[in-house]
Amino acid sequence: MYSSPADVRRVIKPRVLDSSKRDFGSLLVVGGSDVYSGAPALAALAALRTGIGLAVIAAPASVAATIRGYSPNLIVHSLSGSVVNPGDMVKLSELLVSSNALVLGPGIGRSTETTRVVPSIVKMAAQAKKPLLIDADAIRALVERKEQLKGANAVLTPHGGEFKAISGIDLPRSWRGRLPICEKFALDNSCILLLKGHNTIISDGHRLRVNRTGNPGMAVGGMGDVLSGIIGTFLAYGSDPFSAAVAGAYIHGLAGDLVRRRKGFHMVASDVIEALPHVLRRYDRLMRA
Repeated sequence: MYSSPADVRRVIKPRVLDSSKRDFGSLLVVGGSDVYSGAPALAALAALRTGIGLAVIAAPASVAATIRGYSPNLIVHSLSGSVVNPGDMVKLSELLVSSNALVLGPGIGRSTETTRVVPSIVKMAAQAKKPLLIDADAIRALVERKEQLKGANAVLTPHGGEFKAISGIDLPRSWRGRLPICEKFALDNSCILLLKGHNTIISDGHRLRVNRTGNPGMAVGGMGDVLSGIIGTFLAYGSDPFSAAVAGAYIHGLAGDLVRRRKGFHMVASDVIEALPHVLRRYDRLMRA
């Protein structure tokens, strides 16, 4: 029932001496807005530290240059306007073709245009048979369009407030009381649900895990974006989405626990990104021909 190192070993890809970046997938992150320019960058940087081959961001033109400035390791494509909007669908379709998985939502905002286009992006990913992770305001954009989830290979990663928005359910405080609610939501909507919390719950409606790594110092902005990038990497590897979500939650919490030992509760999301290699290297495998 509880996540463990075995869940991580299940999704980590070994490396061979002649590996190329294409062997480790390309992750497309769609998000960003004038208020939340850092969110897609955090997701993409977390993916790179987890082991993705290529991290590609598609962001509104108003913030694309700012995002490029965060790191030379990021590939950033400018979309058409000040927010993600229906006019971006052709560009996003082109980018999705060369991607192995999609993270939708970091910093995407709640503009009317964005809320209108999010279900179309989910549908596009489903038609392209690309796994996707949906987070933040992209979850809220599906409140009236949850039927789009049923054709998608999707992982949803809400906190309690976002879960209430999309489900209409007030969650009990007890994590044990949340288990049947999470299982039913995942089953009814044909998705993987990762409900964030001190005891994070992951379910596909049939299988269930509870993750206990992590600490209260991680209650700070940007941590969810880091989690999205980690899980997105495992999705791009071709891992079963349930396994990707379980492993991602475990690794995310372990990295946060490592930062706590070094800095106490005084951490930021980028600290967890920089801790990822120290956590993940114990799972590294080099295979010789």
